Amino acid sequence: MLLKDHLIKLPTRARVPLSTFVSFVVDEVQMLEPQRTRRYTRVLHFERLSLVLVAVGLAALAGCGSAATHTAYVSLPNSNAVAAYRIDNSSAQLTAIVGSPYPAGTSPSSVVVHPSKRFAYAANQIGNNISLLPINSTLGSLTETLPRTSAGLAPASLVMDTPGNFLFALNQVSSNISAYSINSGSGALSPVAGSPFTTFPNPVAFAITPSGKFLYVVNANLASVFAYTVTSGVVRAVAGLPVQVGNGPFGITVDPGEKFVYVANSADNTVSVLSINSATGALTPVGSFTAGTQPNSVAVLGKYLYVANLGSSNISVFSVNATTGVLTQTANSPFSAGGAPSFEVIDPNGKFLYTGSQSTTSISVMSIDSTTGALTTTSQSASIGVAPSSMSVTK
Repeated sequence: MLLKDHLIKLPTRARVPLSTFVSFVVDEVQMLEPQRTRRYTRVLHFERLSLVLVAVGLAALAGCGSAATHTAYVSLPNSNAVAAYRIDNSSAQLTAIVGSPYPAGTSPSSVVVHPSKRFAYAANQIGNNISLLPINSTLGSLTETLPRTSAGLAPASLVMDTPGNFLFALNQVSSNISAYSINSGSGALSPVAGSPFTTFPNPVAFAITPSGKFLYVVNANLASVFAYTVTSGVVRAVAGLPVQVGNGPFGITVDPGEKFVYVANSADNTVSVLSINSATGALTPVGSFTAGTQPNSVAVLGKYLYVANLGSSNISVFSVNATTGVLTQTANSPFSAGGAPSFEVIDPNGKFLYTGSQSTTSISVMSIDSTTGALTTTSQSASIGVAPSSMSVTK
C-alpha cells in the first residue's frame, strides 16, 4: 500500500485536537508495518514522518478556518504595525496569528474591520494616511496594499457605517473629517465629493449611528459635542449650537437603538448622556453621572453601559433607563480591570469585554453576565510588548 492510498483515510473535517489527529495518522501507519520487509524500514519511517507532517498541516488549517473562533486586530503605533489574534468563541483565549504583527503605516492609531471580514483599515496618525490591509480568508493574516490613501493631518480615529459602504477618518490637526466610499470588491478607498469636511479645532473622538444617518464629534477644548448628518458619505453640520458636556471629554459612543449618545469626561470623572432627535440628529442633554477616575472610553451592550476608567484601573457598569436614558450604577460596580485601561471593546458575541492597557502593554479579557451586566476577570490575556491603541473584533 502506498502513501497516497492511506491519505484517503484521513478525516474530511479535522475539527479534533491536534494530538488526537496526529495519533490517528500514526496508528494508521503502524498498521502497515507487518506488511513491510526489513529492507523497506527506512522508506516506512519516511512515509510515517510525511503523514504526521501532513496531519499537522491539515489540523492547523482546519483550526484557522474553524467556526469555533473569530478574529481581532489591534493597532500598535509604536511598532508601525497591526497585530492579529484568533479568539476562541467559548473561552476568549487569544492566540496570535502566524506572522503577527503585520506592517502598516507610520503610527497606526486606529483600526477597523469591514463587515465582510475581507479588509482591515488603519489610520496612520503620523503618516497622515490610511492603510488598506486585505485579510487572508483562511489564516486571518494581513498584507498591506500600497499605495496608502491620503488623509488629513493626524488621522486619529476611524469609523465605518454598518453596511461597510463608507469610511470616515477624524483628523485632529487639520480639524476635519475625511470621508471615503469603499469598493466592495477590492476594499479600495475613494474620497467622497467635498471631502474633507470641516469641524471645529482639535476634535478628539467621534462616533456614527448604526443607521449611518448621524455623526457626532467630541471637541475637548470646548467640552462639547457637534452633530452632523451623513448622506451618501457627505457630512453636513446639524443646525444649532453644539451641546455642552463635562470637562475633558475623550470617549464617545452611540447606543444600538440610536436613542442616546454617551460621552466619557476624563477631567471631571463623569459620563454625559445626550438624547438624539431621530429626525434631525440634534442632541439634548439628559444628565451627567459619576464614574471612576479619568474615564476615557464608553461601550454599550443591551441595557448596560460600560465605562473604562484609566486613572482608577477599573470599569464602571451602569444600567440605562430605556425611556429617559438615566444611568444607575449596578451592584458591585466598578470592577477591577487589572492594568489601566486605555480603551475597551465588547465582543460582538456579547460574552466578553476586552481592555487594552498601554501601561502593561497587553489585552485583558473580562466575561459579561448577560443578566446583571457584571464583569468577571478571566485568566485570558495577550501580552503584546508594545502599547496598543485600539482593537476591532469580527463577528
